[in-house]
Amino acid sequence: MTIKMTQAEQLVRKIEFAESIVGIRKDGILHVYIKPHVEITPEYQDKQLLALIDLSGGTKHPAIYEAAEYVTVGSDARNHAAALEEKTPTLCKVVFVTNLAHKIIAEFYFKFNKPKQPYKVFSNFQEGIDWLIKTRDELRK
Repeated sequence: MTIKMTQAEQLVRKIEFAESIVGIRKDGILHVYIKPHVEITPEYQDKQLLALIDLSGGTKHPAIYEAAEYVTVGSDARNHAAALEEKTPTLCKVVFVTNLAHKIIAEFYFKFNKPKQPYKVFSNFQEGIDWLIKTRDELRK
């Protein structure tokens, strides 16, 4: 299987699971890449949370989430994600989407789970990174 994590060369440290790669970039942005054909479950989300805490040192960082093709998220995982938000060491979040199905899921999550942190969906990866950096700088003023 070929891993097509966008801008993987920017990672300075990563933790890899069967389901994903969780890393921190040179610019301090956390990057979560979900591998193809993965069903996101609450059990996976708990593993991901521990990886994010490890990579961030518990300090809040901007984060970008990217999913490969055929990734699915059940309602139990959407609800669990909302419950984990307070514990997650993120400052603001971008969901990078490359297809309509993922866009619908990301926008559904935003509409119904109402994240407390700044949250945006982008179909252009670099625009998402630029928004995270701008938002991080504004929140830290």
